[in-house]
Amino acid sequence: MLDFVIGVDGGMSRTTAVVLDSQGNVLGRGSAGPSNPFVVGWEGTLQAIRQAVGEAAGTAQVEPYQARAMTWAIGGVERPPERERATDLAAQWLPQVPVRVENDALAALVGGLGEPRGVVLIAGTGMIAYGMDEQGRMVRAGGRGYRVDRGNGYALGLAGVRAVLLDYDGMDVPTSLSARVLAFLGLDEVDDLVTWLYDPQRSVADVAALAPVIIAAAEEGDVVAIDIVAREADALAESVRSVVRRLDLGAEEAPVVFGGSLLTENAFYRSVVDQAIRTRLPWARTYLPAEDAAVGAARLAWQWVGRSLPPVQPRPLFAGRGPWASEERNVLSRYLDRRSTFQVVGLMHVEDRRAVRAVRAVLADVARAVDAIAERMARGGRLIYVGAGTSGRLGVLDASECPPTFGIEPDRVVGVIAGGDAALRQAIEGAEDSAEDGAQAVADLGVGELDTVVGITASGRTPYVVGALQEARRRGALTVGVVCNLPAVVADVAHMTIAPQVGPEVLTGSTRLKAGTAQKLVLNMLSTATMVRLGKVYDNLMVDVQQDNEKLRARARRIVMEATGVGEKEAADILSRSDGDVKVAIVSVLAGCSVEEARRRLDRANGHVRQALKVE
Repeated sequence: MLDFVIGVDGGMSRTTAVVLDSQGNVLGRGSAGPSNPFVVGWEGTLQAIRQAVGEAAGTAQVEPYQARAMTWAIGGVERPPERERATDLAAQWLPQVPVRVENDALAALVGGLGEPRGVVLIAGTGMIAYGMDEQGRMVRAGGRGYRVDRGNGYALGLAGVRAVLLDYDGMDVPTSLSARVLAFLGLDEVDDLVTWLYDPQRSVADVAALAPVIIAAAEEGDVVAIDIVAREADALAESVRSVVRRLDLGAEEAPVVFGGSLLTENAFYRSVVDQAIRTRLPWARTYLPAEDAAVGAARLAWQWVGRSLPPVQPRPLFAGRGPWASEERNVLSRYLDRRSTFQVVGLMHVEDRRAVRAVRAVLADVARAVDAIAERMARGGRLIYVGAGTSGRLGVLDASECPPTFGIEPDRVVGVIAGGDAALRQAIEGAEDSAEDGAQAVADLGVGELDTVVGITASGRTPYVVGALQEARRRGALTVGVVCNLPAVVADVAHMTIAPQVGPEVLTGSTRLKAGTAQKLVLNMLSTATMVRLGKVYDNLMVDVQQDNEKLRARARRIVMEATGVGEKEAADILSRSDGDVKVAIVSVLAGCSVEEARRRLDRANGHVRQALKVE
């Protein structure tokens, strides 16, 4: 008698079953509609599985009850009560066949890589990122249902519908999605789209079916569609990064296999997602699956009965690419010279938004750096930025704006650029190649233990910056790296690293774009938050503003008015009696004390207005 098992992959859109022999050969395959119990109910689950299994068994000319074992890998079935319910249904139907109930993600992992180790990213109607390490520890991200998951067909489809309605209401930039979605659905008017969406019979799969329409529009350059695709692809990449980190998989030991129709059948979306993953995990190895989840479920059944099958070989994606993400070609900006002007600037806007999201991922690192910098500056230390090219100019810009904004001495926040001041106006590209010059610049500043040196470099490997950080560290200073690529030499040298990984630029290699945007955002945070900690801010008012022109003098009056509630005349009067010191003026009014007493209070509170108001 033929020795075989049956594997079932049940999802929100369809159910697939296979009959697999002991050599790993597929003898029969069948399909049916959705079997996710949260979509079709438990009776619907059983009905779909019976149909798919019956078709597969018929093709293989076997009877389901003759199977050695069966695995039901059903989306959404993970908790013990749900597994028990599924097991009971199987026992009622085929009591003589041992049935193993698993999540469909595990089956996809085994089918894709041939073993239950690594990470699988599934994106079809729904999505999930699921991983397992060598010890059998399992971690997931997503897979919480179509209402909240990101990057899946439903999320793309719903975002497309929303974009059409926003366009119709004049609330966003124009998009070709309006015509494309209406044509796909056979609708005449945008108002009909609302009726279609809220039809009680509308299924999750109906909305998810719009995903290829959105992706096709993005591939052809529609700005709104590109924004949707980039946002959802980034969400999928974040889910993979979360799984890899929580499993503590080494960077070179993180195989990621794709599953689900959006990734296995749509080459463009797959390439965008793959690039987003490798931006975050540069050495991740991405694959197309060797077999589908139904075969993976069947392999789990054989494993359950103690039979080992021949190994499978997944298909690698984009083999041979290096880890330097900012130097890669951006999938979304291919054929840039063929795009309309609006499409070019729109695409740049989309990528800038991705840079902002990249900074969000490192906020905790920025906060840690701020606290460390502020602690040293409170004891007299300096904040010193070092960079080359765009990165150096950004550092000099941030440093130069601190004295007028926060009233701090010019030598307390310093910007150093490779090539000197001449490099601020004219590129001196070769200046960045000397580590010795970077070290000498730090030595010339007499950097010491209370100072913080922040090395800014998009690539993370600029020799000038590396040399400066090495010398600063040798002198006992705190060192911080602000980079946009990992792994990076700067990350190995600096005490702390802030790495918003923005990925490939719109214009290949032009890191003055996204990387520069992300670096500027980080520097804004470092200097401003540090000054908040140093008492240069009261509420959200810059109370140490320098008053070097009439505009700034008017600003000082407004600050006193906002902080104390007095009128303009009173504000001008108290500022005059306070010798223009905004802090003294505020404390004098709010504490009801003399100007001299306000100064004493501020001295005892180390310049913090809020603390000075509490001092007796």
